[in-house]
Amino acid sequence: MIKIRYTYLIALVVVIFSLAITSVAFFGESNIKTKHYENNDISFEYPQNWQIINGVGASEIVSFTDPSSGSNVTINKQTIPINYTPSSNFILKSAEAEQSGFKFISHSSLNLNGTEAHENVYQINMNGNTFQRTEVWIQKNEALYSIIYTSKLSSPWDNPENDQKFKLLLNTLNVKNSATVNTNMVGTLSIPTLGLNWNIRTDTLNSYNTVYHVPSFYPGENGTVGISGHHTKYSAPFAQINLLKVGDQVIINDYLTQKKFIYEVMNNGDVKWDYKTSPVQFPAGSSELTLITCYPPGLTEAAWMVHCKLKSVQPL
Repeated sequence: MIKIRYTYLIALVVVIFSLAITSVAFFGESNIKTKHYENNDISFEYPQNWQIINGVGASEIVSFTDPSSGSNVTINKQTIPINYTPSSNFILKSAEAEQSGFKFISHSSLNLNGTEAHENVYQINMNGNTFQRTEVWIQKNEALYSIIYTSKLSSPWDNPENDQKFKLLLNTLNVKNSATVNTNMVGTLSIPTLGLNWNIRTDTLNSYNTVYHVPSFYPGENGTVGISGHHTKYSAPFAQINLLKVGDQVIINDYLTQKKFIYEVMNNGDVKWDYKTSPVQFPAGSSELTLITCYPPGLTEAAWMVHCKLKSVQPL
């Protein structure tokens, strides 16, 4: 009888000890229950309670949401255009961004399983809420990879980039030596008042359903972005830009920086008759956007230009 009770006691101790070990395993960083993600570009482990978001965007590889916290993670890949040079450490430092609530906080360099990466942290104020956005950038195989973690802040002292689940993904991330996708699409341009939305490409003006990024600055750089579109052919994307009024918005969803740049029209109807001998200029030093089309409609005697000024930056 004593021997039986002693056996029960040992069994009870073993059960209690096992429960304690399970608790430690659940809460410890290295023992978070995980799933494996892998495709031709990357592989990593992620918490099993994260949910994959369907309907990813043009440059997205995969996106997740964490139901327990409401935070989300988006992993993107974008081919680098020939004439594009990423900003130093992939940092967006813009007066317009800061004024619109997109504030740069810090930068650090990372080594992710032998791959150099840059981590940039921003604080974003939108609709009365404050978010922290952590961007991890990797340049490899002539492509840009970004892992973007966004979480709502309950107070200015929260530090969501240290979330153990996000750390787990980064610590297990492996960027492979896969071939890049040959694409010349770098974003979209939309004009809400005209109901227009076009892809932006970098290789040709003569393509349907697209506009052309002429050799100039890119959104986020300290200079003027130039976008050209036909007036009467190839889907005629700029057939109605003469109708734009001062204050109308022109929006670029930029895949290279994973940000939305919102411009406002400040001048419409600037006609340059000598553009063939004196090309349109895209000066440095100001965050502006110039839309260009031929003039008069159907002819190429002059360049019709709409000048816009950057007003705000938002998450893409």
